[in-house]
Amino acid sequence: MTTRAPRRAPLWRRPYVLNTAETTATAARGRQTILTPSKGYRIRLVRVKVVQTVSDNRHTCELYFGTAGSLATDPSRAVDILAVPDEGTASSRAYHREQGPRGLRGEPLSFRWRGSPPANDHTVIIEYTEES
Repeated sequence: MTTRAPRRAPLWRRPYVLNTAETTATAARGRQTILTPSKGYRIRLVRVKVVQTVSDNRHTCELYFGTAGSLATDPSRAVDILAVPDEGTASSRAYHREQGPRGLRGEPLSFRWRGSPPANDHTVIIEYTEES
């Protein structure tokens, strides 16, 4: 009688699809939903970039998961605080595969200006994946 080595099932990896979304952050003072995941999925961030195309001084913004009014309301859901330079861009750090901040199922990514809001709209470019 011979003994065979046990067969190992091949390792299955989830397909990695990097999504990109471009939205506009308005000059409104309150919270803005800038990205909502598909039904039944959650967002995992790779990088967020805020672009100021018109000279409008330096502004600071908050990025966080959920629908809280501000980052101070629920600091555990924080992603980043970005300082956008005058006529420039600011981006969060880039995360490796499956290592970025992850929201809960159906939880949106929110954006809010700190201090005085800008007079002009800004472009927000979000690189992310959706996970089940």
